[in-house]
Amino acid sequence: MVHHLLIRRAAHLRREVAVRERTLYGARFDDAVFLRRRGFAVHIESASAAGRRFRLGNRSVSGTELRAVAARERRLLKLAGKGI
Repeated sequence: MVHHLLIRRAAHLRREVAVRERTLYGARFDDAVFLRRRGFAVHIESASAAGRRFRLGNRSVSGTELRAVAARERRLLKLAGKGI
């Protein structure tokens, strides 16, 4: 019984983190999660009227640049899956 409670609690915490990060990362949430799964360090750096800045590894990038890196990684992953 304790095991089931721990599993439920862990699932609840994962959902809370996902909601919090979706709020922080906004439209770039899916890109940030994808890049993290690919081994990139992605963090929110700042959010201002000019837009959000992200820390991608050791670089500061805009949301547009973050999306471009994610798109490139998706293309590379697709090519690797085809054996090219």
